[in-house]
Amino acid sequence: LTDQLRMNDQEEPERADDQMIIGTQCLYLFFRLHQVLVRRLNIAKKLAIAVSKDTALGRHIEKLTFEGDPDEGKKRYEAFLGLVYALIDAGTGSSEASEGGKYEDRVRSLLGNNAYELTTMDKLISHVLKHLQNMANDDTMQNTIEIYRRHELAGNFKPSAFREEAALMSEGENMFAFQICNMPKTDQKIAHCEFLGCIAEDVEENDDATLENHEDHKRGVDDVAMDDVDDSPQSAKRSKRTA
Repeated sequence: LTDQLRMNDQEEPERADDQMIIGTQCLYLFFRLHQVLVRRLNIAKKLAIAVSKDTALGRHIEKLTFEGDPDEGKKRYEAFLGLVYALIDAGTGSSEASEGGKYEDRVRSLLGNNAYELTTMDKLISHVLKHLQNMANDDTMQNTIEIYRRHELAGNFKPSAFREEAALMSEGENMFAFQICNMPKTDQKIAHCEFLGCIAEDVEENDDATLENHEDHKRGVDDVAMDDVDDSPQSAKRSKRTA
């Protein structure tokens, strides 16, 4: 089905290296949580560097290395990442005890009192893991992932074909479209998101329109055939006999 729809789709992405996927609300929520996660990691990295350069905070934060160490900021950030990994292990059940209870105090000792935004990282990690599990158990989401893989193996993405096949798999759910674009001359990417709604209805409407056009065409052919019968010589003879 994918190959057939791709052959009929003449639409091409504006950039050949763009990637796209259509997914359920679980995927949309996961991307939003991922955005929050990346933002907080950036905050932690900036705080780790700033705290290591602020000598006035020396008595209020945990000492990790010798004074004047040029890599102190990096070491503080790595220590924070260690706390995050511990939260992930606790969330997946691979750790016997969660670090969530001691997490807030440890963060403040590593990064200072300005790290208040990072104190709820345990809850954020919990939500991220929850939505990952939801996506793994979502049949519709798994079907759209398979469509993504087939398009990726084909070498490029056909937007209309992707949407049409995803609509057949969506089972009436609200769907979201995501497009990942490479930023020129950098190693960064940007993601675009669009709410599509229930795209299964679009397929049904197209099928109804096709059926209606077929019936109109058939009625038109039947009308022409009846006109031909009425204009035939036999019809003319019957008319004379009646007269």
